[in-house]
Amino acid sequence: MPLWTLWYAARALKDPEDGLSPLAKSTRAAAPWLSAVWQFTGSVLFLVAVGYGLDQYVGTGPWGLIVGGMVGSGVGFYAFIRSANRLMKQEQDEKKTRP
Repeated sequence: MPLWTLWYAARALKDPEDGLSPLAKSTRAAAPWLSAVWQFTGSVLFLVAVGYGLDQYVGTGPWGLIVGGMVGSGVGFYAFIRSANRLMKQEQDEKKTRP
């Protein structure tokens, strides 16, 4: 199949969601929110692992793990709320520009 036919086919789709199944459309709409959740999860897991490693290295017992979990939760909540506010603002702006 020549490349130019793909280019013309892609140009024929005016909306990037044309031809997608309802599942694909809902997954595409949920992707930014899933990213925000993964930011929270990743920050908690990373700082818990850092706290655990610090406990193993220094021998402070569970305190590094506890502090790492608390700091990770705080950083994760901050990142999640910041992302959620940005996403809600984008959705509000899109609703204003729709006819």
